[in-house]
Amino acid sequence: MDILDAITADGLWIGLIVGLASLVQGLTGFGFALVSVSMLPLFMDLQLAVPFVIAVGLIGNIALWWYHRDSFEWSRVVDLSAAAQVTKTDGVMGLQNVPEHLALQGLGVLVLGYVAYSWLQLTLPELTGRPWAYAFGAASGVLTGAFNTGGPPIVIYANCNQWSPEQFKSNLPGAFCVMSSVAIATHCWQGHFDSALMTQVGYASPFFIAGLGLGIWLSKYINADAFRRIVLVLLGVIGLKLLM
Repeated sequence: MDILDAITADGLWIGLIVGLASLVQGLTGFGFALVSVSMLPLFMDLQLAVPFVIAVGLIGNIALWWYHRDSFEWSRVVDLSAAAQVTKTDGVMGLQNVPEHLALQGLGVLVLGYVAYSWLQLTLPELTGRPWAYAFGAASGVLTGAFNTGGPPIVIYANCNQWSPEQFKSNLPGAFCVMSSVAIATHCWQGHFDSALMTQVGYASPFFIAGLGLGIWLSKYINADAFRRIVLVLLGVIGLKLLM
């Protein structure tokens, strides 16, 4: 579907998806890219959805990082971010050379794997040391470049190192700001950020701001675990659809 057609025919659904994904981001500190990239291929091509989500998501990561900046620890994310920069271009280039149906199936596998990991709440070994940071950062870089879904490797690494909720909400957006900036530069070099795409970004931005603000406000009152389970069920259904 041409992105201009998406603005007129499916623009409302795209905006609602962005709003839901930013609501998740505001509540938990992460999840915008995974939720939005999983659902947007229902209304736009995957190769358009990825740079679209990167552009919108960067705004949210900057806002969340600023909101939680007092808890941010650069020393915890510098090795992750450095490794991601090395492999991110590989993900962007890979998306251009893989047939879209295979890319969507790969995304479905990733989503279902993350749902299983999050739902089972597995006890993970402690993984300290720079080699582990480099390994998880490199995996995140590939997924960020391909689908802008570099969150799962970072979340798993953070759980292995027992980050607190405050560290999640500050360190993850800070790391994603760095990763997204480089990914945007790569997509610009590929010519993906044209005027039509930026028009769609502008159309979706009010939905994003509303969802993010609501999520930050609700995070003070809502049961985050119950909300997380609802999101995981939704992602599981979407993952199955992408896979099939």
